[in-house]
Amino acid sequence: MNLYRDFREILKGNILILFLTWMLLGFGNNMVHKFDGIYFSALGASDVLLGYMGAITFGMMAILQIPGGFIADRFGRKRVIVVFTFLMSFSILIFAFAPSWEYIVVGLVISNLTLLYQPALFSIVMDSLPPERRAEGFAITNLSSLPSLVAPAVGGALILYFGVIPGMRLGYFILFVFSLISAFMRLFLKETVSKKNTTDRKDFLAFFKMLKDLDPRSRVLIAAGSMVSASMGMVSYFVVIYASNYTSSLMFGIAMGISMLIYAVFGVIIGRRGDLIGKEKFYIAGILLISLSMAVFIFSHPLALFSYAVISGLGMAMYQPSSNGLIADLVDTDKRGRFAGVYLFISYLLTMVFAAIAGHLFRISPCILFTIASAISLIAGVISILLLLKPVKSRQFAI
Repeated sequence: MNLYRDFREILKGNILILFLTWMLLGFGNNMVHKFDGIYFSALGASDVLLGYMGAITFGMMAILQIPGGFIADRFGRKRVIVVFTFLMSFSILIFAFAPSWEYIVVGLVISNLTLLYQPALFSIVMDSLPPERRAEGFAITNLSSLPSLVAPAVGGALILYFGVIPGMRLGYFILFVFSLISAFMRLFLKETVSKKNTTDRKDFLAFFKMLKDLDPRSRVLIAAGSMVSASMGMVSYFVVIYASNYTSSLMFGIAMGISMLIYAVFGVIIGRRGDLIGKEKFYIAGILLISLSMAVFIFSHPLALFSYAVISGLGMAMYQPSSNGLIADLVDTDKRGRFAGVYLFISYLLTMVFAAIAGHLFRISPCILFTIASAISLIAGVISILLLLKPVKSRQFAI
């Protein structure tokens, strides 16, 4: 069976180790982070403060991407990933025992500092996937989220039976345990780049000049991808708060589980097709579906919630594997850490700006917030249609 053969060829070595850790981390994260909005609110944060918390989160992540990408290329992927996964694990305890929203802010700062390893993680996956199966490879790695399908429902059940604060504290402690196990597992990763390079100030400064040297299509991916991330980031805390007005935490968790199921299953199918017929079509279609999902969510009804779950899941199944595959096609191995740093820096910086105003928009009207978020993704889709009309020919790199 071809699909079985593809799984055997992709799920080995570094990819297998990361796949297993993503199963643990995905379950824990989806059990709690889908409900962060109501947890932070229960600890005293207002809607406006929630927006600022989102801005802090994405601002911290933006600041760290440039040095994170530089370190990933200069000092190796494994060391960065292992050290900061351990640090990330212990930062979760702050959320588990926070007595008020002020401690949550401290936790956000510290936990996001540990995400310095993101460009290294992004790069080691690209380095370890077969060049001719990148979109499919990214889609298959998304299957690590399958055990997480029930995680939002578990989180919703914890809140339903124990209450928001006790239920979330228990959920965060479980996430801590899973994260610590994952950190130990990542000790078995194999390095994919030479660690003999030495840092150089000129090289570091040249990092910031990378944009002008990029292929034009790469710049399109950065622009459109950053806008999509901004639209999703600005509503992240408010989806659960808005839905809680007309449904239970358990029902919301079930809807999010359905979204994840669609994302994981259809992602593999779409990833395989993207490698064969061109990733651009699925990339654009995914962005447009993400925009549509936010527009649908405006309606205060359980049917709208489940429609949002289905459409957004399908949109992400098209968008993410295609986006990662296109990036891997266009960027050389020794530059991927820096590219990931630049890409994520711009993406998080833009998301920070929109997250900062999200709370104010939600306080005025939830419809305004979700309409603006939908419009931002729609613009990204239009840009992609205009500038990514022709398929990119995959270039072969030595891994």
